[in-house]
Amino acid sequence: MTEQQAQSAARERTRQLLASAEQRFKLSPSGPEILFDLKGKSAGLLVIHRNSHMKIRYNSALLAENGEKFLEQTVPHEVAHLIARRLYGPSIKPHGREWRSIMSYFNVPANRCHSFDTSNSAARSMRYFDYHCLCRQHRLSAIRHNRIISGVTYLCRACGSSLILSESS
Repeated sequence: MTEQQAQSAARERTRQLLASAEQRFKLSPSGPEILFDLKGKSAGLLVIHRNSHMKIRYNSALLAENGEKFLEQTVPHEVAHLIARRLYGPSIKPHGREWRSIMSYFNVPANRCHSFDTSNSAARSMRYFDYHCLCRQHRLSAIRHNRIISGVTYLCRACGSSLILSESS
């Protein structure tokens, strides 16, 4: 199965499960955005924005490697999160009884984690930046670097001076 075929099959399986659950639980149809941009060890993720817009993100590398098992396990897992949230609200536990009841409706084991081999999955890697103060060099993560760019000041614990981006970064 090609990558496009696998993604098409995942979209179709998502739509089928959504339609079935929405009919069973008398919910209005929803059209979550379906993306294949997840990296690392996670197989799937439901993202809910403040405006209630929902996205289901799938790991295309794990989908390609695991095909049918991914469609049988991961897709229902993420759809069950979406349906549970719509039925019971935001205060439920992610893998609580509400989610498990929907997994039961889908006739899929309610496993919290997948068992796919993730050794070939591209894990996210953190980028680092070199900073200096009056007394030494510092290595800051991209998160702290971005905070400095947005106006946060970090001070050296030893000399108390502000950290400054080194020219080599």
